[in-house]
Amino acid sequence: MIKLFRALLLTGLAMSVATGAVVEERKPPALVAAKPGLAGQDMLSVMTYNVKGLAWPIAWGRDDALARIGDRLAAMRREGQQPHILLLQEAFTPQAAAIARRAGYAHVAAGPDVGMRSPVPAPPAASAFLAAPRWDRGEQMGKQMGSGLLILSDYPVIGVDRLAFPDFACAGVDCLANKGVLIAHLAVPGYARLVSVVNTHLNARKAALVDIARSQDAFARQADLVSRFVSDHVPHDHLLVLGGDMNIGGDADRKKAFFAAFAARGMDFVAPALGAAQRALTQGALPGRDTRRDLTHAVNHGKDWLFARDASGRAMPVAQAQVPFGTEPQGAPLSDHFGYAIAFAPDAEPPMRFASAAGARR
Repeated sequence: MIKLFRALLLTGLAMSVATGAVVEERKPPALVAAKPGLAGQDMLSVMTYNVKGLAWPIAWGRDDALARIGDRLAAMRREGQQPHILLLQEAFTPQAAAIARRAGYAHVAAGPDVGMRSPVPAPPAASAFLAAPRWDRGEQMGKQMGSGLLILSDYPVIGVDRLAFPDFACAGVDCLANKGVLIAHLAVPGYARLVSVVNTHLNARKAALVDIARSQDAFARQADLVSRFVSDHVPHDHLLVLGGDMNIGGDADRKKAFFAAFAARGMDFVAPALGAAQRALTQGALPGRDTRRDLTHAVNHGKDWLFARDASGRAMPVAQAQVPFGTEPQGAPLSDHFGYAIAFAPDAEPPMRFASAAGARR
């Protein structure tokens, strides 16, 4: 019990703590309708949101905030404005996982659980890293929780791929959670092939409570692992959505490592100038001043990213952007991250009836 408490306490130090105050519910903003026959049915709307689903004593007051997140998404669904696909990070608690049911998503894919281990062998270059673990920062305490990754979908999940980050690719208190990569292959009406959706949460920098150089090494290895895993498990002719809490921030070395890893595997659609939120700001795909302000905050925060490519490998155009979970009319935001949604225009290939799930991985 003492060991677990210390692990939880260390994890709590790695996360910035929001107040968890109960706030007045605001009217859900308009997004792209997902109901048949409504405008925007040919678009694909995706939201990424780190919900800070942490248990006491790491954070407090989270049950109310998590319930409000689910209720707001349910209200958006009643108006036909919910994001079709929702990527959640830090969904560690039952209350966080309950967002799917509360919001009415019929299909859910979960990332690595607490027991999953990586089959990836350590490269020779990681020997020094592994030889100097920071046990006092949680690196040898074992996994105390799963990845916290969920993909919620209005569309059937045909296959799932998961990877837990190995010991040579995690640093500090981040090692207490079994972070990794989750890929859900979805059967989306109007698309000839499966749509592959990737959710991930990469290592923190200073908040990992180890030397910056050590957290940077872990981050660079994670970026390499994610890009390799996506390249190996998503066919090149599939529409691909990649998002999550990348923990890049304003660090130039992290930005270089992240984008170089994807470029090395031919995924040039993942580039700083092609981030969906950044494109929405530059293209003016925003309905109001409040949305622009909140999306600007998310872009400047540099943690939460969305990218998408069509079946030909090109970055998908941004049709619209919203921030359903940003600044609140009263009180604090519902998480220490903003949750934003991007509506992508359809890929270039003609709509076809989905006929086969062959080749998808379970």
